[in-house]
Amino acid sequence: MSFELDRIEELCNDRGWSHYRLAKEMDISPNSIGNLFRRTTVPSIPTLRHICQVFGISMGEFYSTDGSQTILNKQQKYVLDLYNQLGPSNKIRAESYLEGLADGSYRKKRNKKEKEKDSR
Repeated sequence: MSFELDRIEELCNDRGWSHYRLAKEMDISPNSIGNLFRRTTVPSIPTLRHICQVFGISMGEFYSTDGSQTILNKQQKYVLDLYNQLGPSNKIRAESYLEGLADGSYRKKRNKKEKEKDSR
């Protein structure tokens, strides 16, 4: 599953909501939410905005899992929008490319955090 779907699932669980309840809060068909999770596709920006509105959080809070609000500048929003338009295999390529540009230091930090999380 994508980060976005994992995050939506986390937000639903935090509130004790089912996918059905999320759909009702969004005033959309429950099938729409079900399809989103069955297809494991990344939700569009308008859909994410609507989800954030229903949860009462900003897009920055949606993408920040440590409770802090991240404010993106125009360029960061543009890059994130481009990334969200990519398919799964191209997202992996884009991440690898960016990690290469950053000398791989981010990957090391991310892998360390993932190992710590898995050991809990």
